[in-house]
Amino acid sequence: MMEAFLKKDTVIEEHELIRRCIKLDSPACKQLYDQNSGWLFAVCMRYATDSEQAKDMLQEGFMQIYEKLNTYNGSGSFKGWMRRVVVNVALGYFRKPELKLNVVRMEEWHENGVLDESLLAAVDMEELAAFIKALPAGQRQVFNAFLIEGYSHQEIAQQMNISEGTSKSQLYDAKRALKEAIENNYAVAKKIV
Repeated sequence: MMEAFLKKDTVIEEHELIRRCIKLDSPACKQLYDQNSGWLFAVCMRYATDSEQAKDMLQEGFMQIYEKLNTYNGSGSFKGWMRRVVVNVALGYFRKPELKLNVVRMEEWHENGVLDESLLAAVDMEELAAFIKALPAGQRQVFNAFLIEGYSHQEIAQQMNISEGTSKSQLYDAKRALKEAIENNYAVAKKIV
């Protein structure tokens, strides 16, 4: 019974915070930022090439959150809604002309080298995160958006201003590069043992 009361109380608090942020109440906007900037920065880091770029994405993401708060209709998780806004900003960040991605055409695909999901069992999460971070920007963006955030290739293509084929190609190449990195890491580890 107490859990239901606390949950309801939290929703009212969140609803009030949203209402105050829509009115651009500075303490409420600061509270929203303070409560959510840490985990949203971590989301940005999955897409950014460095922490400065992630900070830019986060700042732009919060500007979008404040600007679009009145469109949040209360259905679904508010954190999920904020995450979607920030991911859209992160994906759109690479549409800027000075940040064009190094993308490959579908005709340049190689038929061998698809990531064997069973290889992931040989790698811990920290190593996998490092391998993903080492991917070229385009591959990393698509990999994160497709496999972690659950975007479709069509959504990724629209957000990044690329073709669906390019999105699919980037995912394929990311999986291939991860496979090679994991296999190389596994081979080195076997030699040491």
